[in-house]
Amino acid sequence: MIRIAALNAASTAADESQDPLRSSKSQTKEAQEAEAFALYHKALDLQKHDKFEESAKAYHELLKTPLLKEAMPSEDQRVGLKHPGLMLKYSTFKNLASMAALRDDLGKAMEFYLEAVMLDSTDVNMWYKIGQVAVRLVRIPLARHAFEEGLHCNQDHWPCLDNLITVLYALSDYTSDMITAG
Repeated sequence: MIRIAALNAASTAADESQDPLRSSKSQTKEAQEAEAFALYHKALDLQKHDKFEESAKAYHELLKTPLLKEAMPSEDQRVGLKHPGLMLKYSTFKNLASMAALRDDLGKAMEFYLEAVMLDSTDVNMWYKIGQVAVRLVRIPLARHAFEEGLHCNQDHWPCLDNLITVLYALSDYTSDMITAG
């Protein structure tokens, strides 16, 4: 006698508990996106209401979702953040950094800002914030690099230019200071 079984038969609960990746893979991309965006909006709402600890927990939970874990930046910088997971990951790191900076945890803030800039290096404001935190941490060469990168993104960004001139003066790099100012 021949036995026939459906190829797309639903798995049992025991199968899913043995292989948690299998259950997340069976979830559609749209469902993963909806779940991730819902968690992101929850974290934003908590942040908006000054519940920073709960918001940080929600952001860290978001970073563990399959959508964000699978999101990897493209080698081509011109592509940008087209993948929804990359946009969420970037925004999550940015928000975690700003919350860390607010509570004066500058080391953590720098860590999160650098994670964000590794995903998108075209945001002049991100480079400016990295430079500001680097100055507060007295990491002057990093501040110089950040302000210079900010000016590569937008040569008319006056806050980056103003701070770069100050940093170059602090580094006693008067020739670069003169070129930048001139």
